[in-house]
Amino acid sequence: MQRIRTLVIQGKEIIAIDYSNLKEAGMIALAIEAKAFIMKTDVPKLIINSFSNTYITPAYVRHMESESVAIKKFIARNALTGLNTPKMMILKGFNLLLGTDFRPFATEREAIEYLLGEPVVEELKPIFTPH
Repeated sequence: MQRIRTLVIQGKEIIAIDYSNLKEAGMIALAIEAKAFIMKTDVPKLIINSFSNTYITPAYVRHMESESVAIKKFIARNALTGLNTPKMMILKGFNLLLGTDFRPFATEREAIEYLLGEPVVEELKPIFTPH
């Protein structure tokens, strides 16, 4: 299963990044890979992430903080799924500290509709499947 892939939904490209079930080292490695993928072109991207069954560690948060300045201009909208209450609190602090507007969503459909800025009218297959 590819952890970073590009989807086309209603004619718009969305980058899907799947952190599900990864431990700290794997999450940081995937973040490094995702940054390179996102920065390949200078066009702001729509991004959906899954953080299901993960634990957000201080080292992961520090890594993301240090990388956020360089990558911020490449992100038009960033939607996150799979967040429980502690992860939402971390995200809130991250957004406040770094001036980002990354948003949590309960479902993939809600996240995609936010990214597209319109309702999903085509059939939406699950983006992130349990590993």
